[in-house]
Amino acid sequence: MNLSLGVFDIFAYSVPGSLYLALLLYVLDRASWIDVEQVGDLNSTVLIAGGIVASYLLGHLTYAPRRFLGRRMPQWLGRGRSARREFLDRFPGARSMAFVRVDQAVVFAAIEVKAPDSAVEISRLRASGIALRNAGFAFLLSAGVAAVELVVGNERGFAAFCVGAFLAGFVGATRAGHELSRWAALKTLEVAFWLPDIEAELATRSPAPPQPSPAPPAPSGTP
Repeated sequence: MNLSLGVFDIFAYSVPGSLYLALLLYVLDRASWIDVEQVGDLNSTVLIAGGIVASYLLGHLTYAPRRFLGRRMPQWLGRGRSARREFLDRFPGARSMAFVRVDQAVVFAAIEVKAPDSAVEISRLRASGIALRNAGFAFLLSAGVAAVELVVGNERGFAAFCVGAFLAGFVGATRAGHELSRWAALKTLEVAFWLPDIEAELATRSPAPPQPSPAPPAPSGTP
């Protein structure tokens, strides 16, 4: 059996999932539900394979909650300037072009067909942005665990340092993740701009704007 992992599988799910797995193991060990030292005594092949699978699953399970909470983050942690607006500021002549008006998922699908190498680079940027934002929430949860250790633990100085470090990691990873996602969106528009086949295809297939329905006929006058 062959196991193939793509860019999104590794960056968007497995990498942040490994952070959630490490945090989960720490919490379970501190609660005396498992013994991490005994886990380390397992067969290395089983341990590595189990860690990869667990990280991948945790990355998927935490993706939806992260998106839900991410939409409620303060504006200064958000996406900032729109990639579409920045692109149009750089290329004002593209305002009337079809690829600017359609959904970016459609434009990216066209790039995958017309320029696969560029699509791989865009996918890498998108996956890296998702990975950083997911890792940011892992840092936020870690800061919460460190805050509990600050209250109930013995190493309070180290716990206080961890609270600050994890909060800084949360802010930095979240902002960097949104920036990479913006770069991916901007690169999607830039690549489509230099591929005339995409513009010609979208201009042909784009639906016409909806037309208002005709007004109902006026009632005939009474004799």
